[in-house]
Amino acid sequence: MQAPDDVKTGDLLPDHDLAGERPAPLTKAEKARIRVARFQEKNNLAAMTVWLPEELLAQFNAWLAAHPGQKRAAVIERLLKTQLLRKR
Repeated sequence: MQAPDDVKTGDLLPDHDLAGERPAPLTKAEKARIRVARFQEKNNLAAMTVWLPEELLAQFNAWLAAHPGQKRAAVIERLLKTQLLRKR
């Protein structure tokens, strides 16, 4: 800070932060949400929620347990393509 009678020396520190405003750091949840959104966009994926009767869901989960290599989304995708959306 300069003296009031000093007219030749400028202030060394400006009134504002030189770096500008800094955004708040991202939380783990925000980072995860961004990562999932990037993955979905890259792979052209969309989420879908389905409500099923408990008995049907239990049967489906039992079938998945009997076929350990199968993923839930892959099975649903295959069924939609081969059973519902096939050409007739």
